[in-house]
Amino acid sequence: MDDSARCREAARGRRGMLRCRIATAGITVQDILCCEDSTGFIGPGRADAHTVVLARSGGYLRRIAGEEFFVDPTGGYLTRPGDEHQVAHPAGPGDRSSEIRITPALFADRFDGPSASRRFTVTGTVDLHHRTLLAAARGAADTFELTDRLHRLVDEVAASAGHWHGDTAVRPATARAHARLVRDTCALLATGAPALRLSLEDLARSVGASPHHLSRVFRAVTGTSLTHYRNDLRIRGVLHALEEGEHALRALAHAYGFADQSHLTRLCRGHTGHAPSAVRRLLTERA
Repeated sequence: MDDSARCREAARGRRGMLRCRIATAGITVQDILCCEDSTGFIGPGRADAHTVVLARSGGYLRRIAGEEFFVDPTGGYLTRPGDEHQVAHPAGPGDRSSEIRITPALFADRFDGPSASRRFTVTGTVDLHHRTLLAAARGAADTFELTDRLHRLVDEVAASAGHWHGDTAVRPATARAHARLVRDTCALLATGAPALRLSLEDLARSVGASPHHLSRVFRAVTGTSLTHYRNDLRIRGVLHALEEGEHALRALAHAYGFADQSHLTRLCRGHTGHAPSAVRRLLTERA
């Protein structure tokens, strides 16, 4: 059943379609297909969470805590628990959005900035990151990668919306603490496959940080994402095992926490230019 058919079916009950795409580390991402067709405001309702909503198609009017604005794919809006909200669809039903529910602490840190407006815009780059994150969630991306990318997206949305600008002038003591956090993380991941199988939440807990803080600091200090670094180490571990005579690619995929052998193959190609089977042949050739 396509979206238009789903929307017609849902509209009979004056409801929408809601599907959870990501649920990790206290953050959830819901895919919302709105099928309400009233051109006038309906409601009011009450927000029950701290949310960041990003529109992906269509457009609609929102009234939140007395502020009225139009939402379209150039941006989105924020809600806080208890906010009174209403919605109207002058352009018709069928709009699609992503609702990101985050913790109160993360919301306060990223979105309780100088701007009082609930409506925000995002750059085209941020919008593409949002859409590719959803594509990764539909595919074979592992939970660690999705969590890392989701935290990065929240930062990008906050910065694009003008609510947060990151560490523009890090004090020396803070810089040393950040460097130490990165060193501790690298040291833990270097211990081998068990550490490389940890979730982002467990990895952060092991080095005394929150997942969001660790993800952000690692990128700021090293210039690369924690996901990319971890994947690089996982691939290096597989290469070493192959060099040592291990031949079972499925077992290696499991040992290093890949979703399956196909996932290992895709990442190995991306990091080395060769599939694991080709690498195995290269490493077992005799002069």
